[in-house]
Amino acid sequence: MHLEFIDLLRCPAAHEESSLVAAFYRMDGRVVIEGKLGCPVCGAEYFIRDGVAFFDEDDTTVPDSSLPEPVSDGTMLAAFLDLARPGMMALLAGDLARASVAIAELTGARIIALDSPSPLRGSDSVAEIRASFPIPLAEHSLDGIVLDREHCTAPMLAEAARVLRPRGRLAATAETTLPPHFRELARDAKFVVAEYVGELVALDSRITRKR
Repeated sequence: MHLEFIDLLRCPAAHEESSLVAAFYRMDGRVVIEGKLGCPVCGAEYFIRDGVAFFDEDDTTVPDSSLPEPVSDGTMLAAFLDLARPGMMALLAGDLARASVAIAELTGARIIALDSPSPLRGSDSVAEIRASFPIPLAEHSLDGIVLDREHCTAPMLAEAARVLRPRGRLAATAETTLPPHFRELARDAKFVVAEYVGELVALDSRITRKR
């Protein structure tokens, strides 16, 4: 995990958001191979092992390197997210996270791969994290997020709204019902693409009139 990603990580425990305190045990240039992340609020500790940040203590899942290539084209997902400017930040979850390296190379964006079923190596622009819920990232830190079918749940869609910047893009499976703070942009047989428009605010309809 490249050092640039560390500042975005947050403790997933239910308390106020706070940056994590990092200790690095082994590095390759600016890439953290082994390390520890500590929460200054609740004292929880999380570990980086073989470059992957683990936020579930009981997560011992070993990614399967024999899996075939992802079914979705990285070019298509990159277009959905409108990753037009180098340095933009996006997250890909589950099976679709296997397209992370291809999208990073294609767009120049930085990609966070959440719970990829196969290991991702060879790109400093991709960070792997393993976490259940919530997404251990700072509020409004992403320009785009892609959720596979397993991650298209109501709680994860709420998390997508929390971590996306205004006008950030969401790509989800076509059967997904979008929350009210997303505006649908396009839909086909496989995906729905939407834009985060921010929290909806009820306006006072009363008009003050001069006497």
